[in-house]
Amino acid sequence: GMVAGGLRTYAYLGQEPFSIGNWTRAARSGNTFSSTGALLFLRADGRVPGQEISLGAGGATIEVEAEAQSWAPLHHLEVVVNGRVAARADEPAGARTLRLREKVRIDGPSWLAARCSAAPNTRGRTGWPYLVAAHTSPIYCVARGPTQFSPEAAAYFLTLIEGGLVWLDTLATRPDPERLARIRQVFLDARASLQKRSRKA
Repeated sequence: GMVAGGLRTYAYLGQEPFSIGNWTRAARSGNTFSSTGALLFLRADGRVPGQEISLGAGGATIEVEAEAQSWAPLHHLEVVVNGRVAARADEPAGARTLRLREKVRIDGPSWLAARCSAAPNTRGRTGWPYLVAAHTSPIYCVARGPTQFSPEAAAYFLTLIEGGLVWLDTLATRPDPERLARIRQVFLDARASLQKRSRKA
């Protein structure tokens, strides 16, 4: 298991003071990364996670910049496009800072994100029992035309939604009935929307 606080989500606040309201707004904007110990930053054509890049009909070549900093040595920094590695920087000996700047071809609607990690065999050597790693939220590349839909991803998220409902109905702390109904409705609406899109696809 993960200790409380071992995995954190960071949201960029800019010049705003830290508060729950400001952090929540920043998290909703999507300029976030999750981490077990590294700091991770991504830009693509000047955009940051949560933002969009508009593509022409023929796609685009975009410049991606990523930087990872860590208190413990990192070995890998990658930019992934739709889950596949599109650019990477490796440091076999480990480094506390890794950077990459490359041009990446985007052929159609896509998401891209950065991730970094220490080598698996370093886990626990620093006194921290978890693999040091981080992953940004996506930058979205959007294009006019038909919306992409992945039946496999939809099935995965339907499973997560069902699990959320089971957790809510059996393990969650019981709020007042009205609030419980509102929370359940979020899951039910998401499930109905995904089921409808799956049938159309």
